[in-house]
Amino acid sequence: MGENVSKRLKLLSAPDLEERSFLNPFPDWDHSEPDGDFSGPLDADGKVSAAFQKKLQNKITDLLQQMEEGLRTADPHDFSTYTGWTGIALLYLHLHRVSSEASHLQRALDYVKRSLRNLNGRKVTFLCGDAGPLAVGAVVYHRLKNTEDSKDCISKLLQLQRAVLSADADIPDELLCGRGGYLFALLYVNQEMGADTVDQDAITQVVSAMVESGKKLSAERKQTERCPLLYEWHRKPYVGAAHGLAAVYYLLMQS
Repeated sequence: MGENVSKRLKLLSAPDLEERSFLNPFPDWDHSEPDGDFSGPLDADGKVSAAFQKKLQNKITDLLQQMEEGLRTADPHDFSTYTGWTGIALLYLHLHRVSSEASHLQRALDYVKRSLRNLNGRKVTFLCGDAGPLAVGAVVYHRLKNTEDSKDCISKLLQLQRAVLSADADIPDELLCGRGGYLFALLYVNQEMGADTVDQDAITQVVSAMVESGKKLSAERKQTERCPLLYEWHRKPYVGAAHGLAAVYYLLMQS
């Protein structure tokens, strides 16, 4: 037992930790000391001060400019929400939500249209597949009051369900690349556009497929009592959000 403990402790040795962290050279903030010309982020009423809001807005503008410059050399074919153009569209969509600036919504449209031109049908999830651009596109067009194009995106999103539910589909249930990622796209559309935008029956079918898949694997692994719904990624029982149980359970409960 002692040897096993020693092996585990070696995984947390200082050299290993230094590879994944960095030292903070700055002292802890002392609220009692004056901060020069910076009065802090909150005003007397506990709300974000106008001065701090201005600092934030200036920093957002600077970062957006840096991002746009960096995107000049980005992969023109990466349409994904995870690492590609749809993720940028989603950023601008969020900025429009908090700022109401029309230019942010226009940029979201520019980027999601680029993504929609590059769909390939190989993956069906929100983060890595066609479902992401279609879901974000539906919301962007909805915000622009372009009902026809918004409905077209939703229609194409629902057409992916056949591949998701197919008995022959070699598709996992996790968030990044599996049924959970497709389910997230459906829930996202309803959250942004209204609870009945995607019919509940379509959502229920995906949920049922995921539940049955979890029951089947649990029985195969003889874990029914300990874990009635069991999910794996590449034959390993991940527990985290990207590939594991945490995201699958969360999405099922949200549905």
